[in-house]
Amino acid sequence: MNQQKRLAPVAITGIGMLTAQGLTRPETWAGIKAGREVLRPWDGALPPPLAAIKVAQCPPLPRPADLPARLWNSLARTQQLACLCADEALQSAGLPRQRPAGAAPMGCFLATSIAGMTQIERYYEAYRRGGAGGSPDDLRRVQPYETLALLARRHRLTGPRYLNLTTCVGSAMALGAACDAINAGRSPLALAGGTEALCRLILAGFHSLRLIAADGCRPFDRTHPGITVGEGAALLVLEEPSHARQRGIEPLGFIRGYAATCDAYHITKPDPQGAAASAAIEQALASAGVTPQTIDYIHAHGTGTRDNDTMEAAVLQRVFGPAPAAPPVSSTKRLTGHTFAAAGAIEAALCVQALAEGVLIPNSGLREADSGCRLPLVRETVRRDIQMALSCNFAFGGNNTALVLSKTADWGNQHSAGLPRVAAG
Repeated sequence: MNQQKRLAPVAITGIGMLTAQGLTRPETWAGIKAGREVLRPWDGALPPPLAAIKVAQCPPLPRPADLPARLWNSLARTQQLACLCADEALQSAGLPRQRPAGAAPMGCFLATSIAGMTQIERYYEAYRRGGAGGSPDDLRRVQPYETLALLARRHRLTGPRYLNLTTCVGSAMALGAACDAINAGRSPLALAGGTEALCRLILAGFHSLRLIAADGCRPFDRTHPGITVGEGAALLVLEEPSHARQRGIEPLGFIRGYAATCDAYHITKPDPQGAAASAAIEQALASAGVTPQTIDYIHAHGTGTRDNDTMEAAVLQRVFGPAPAAPPVSSTKRLTGHTFAAAGAIEAALCVQALAEGVLIPNSGLREADSGCRLPLVRETVRRDIQMALSCNFAFGGNNTALVLSKTADWGNQHSAGLPRVAAG
């Protein structure tokens, strides 16, 4: 993607979101605003080192009426999460569940990293118990593209399709790719986001890296206990603004800028200097045609690990300046868990909600900020008129993304350019 090119605003006309906070966007948003603690040990059978670790697990998932029980039960959990989110997103955008014949093509841009791992684990457990293995249906949903194909078939999405596997930046990249496709005229609207499920592999893998916070993460806290593993999904309906106007739909918000960079510094650790991460933010601002002073709120990646939080704090201070120059900052990872490939879409959706309601989201779990973090961290939910937000995500392999979101389509450099920042509290 050409990060120097100006991005024309893309309307967000529908959102579906499912997290440990709730099965719908309103339920999740209510929990986020309240800072509701939902972490608990996983329901799945785990060995003693893992059984006590608190995770962010979604509530039981209801089966959609159009999917027969046998099909629903054969789906990977990532697919089930995606189906429920797609239904909510399309409904909130005023679109039918299935695209009618002759309608404008709608693209599908998706990210996942777990894919069908839940099915592999289920099959293996059956094999260990019975020796003959489980049902072949358990292995039919393993490949990552199966989720993309399922959504396209179920909703008759005939536009361009895209699947991203870059872990923690995956769904942010999917949103960016969808915006590029809409700007290029390849499709007037798209369904874009990510889906991720809990599985033993992820929990055991991060535990072996000694990156798990057994009692929950605390982003930017001086203790840096580690991450909280979570699951969830978010899908956004993105639309060319004129197409939304023709449908008589009022956008929920807009994506104004996007950028992605990669420094390939290390397979798991971020570059401590964060040069490519800074570049992603600066390029996203440039693609939106705005300055750092225009941003009213930053949703940080904020995993709770020492390496990520230290790097991110330094990068944000480099681009925006330390407090009080920097806008309010927070991470919601303690409330949703780290949802990996779904994180970018979930956090972009939360930014849209924050902009719409004029709310600064709390940096839940914070006790005492790290001495190197000189940012105005949001300590509790604050009501404030905010017009533009930045959402950052960073991933394994040195991948970095930044999204600029706004409440309206025409908000630009004139906003608060000469006004001093106010402390977040």
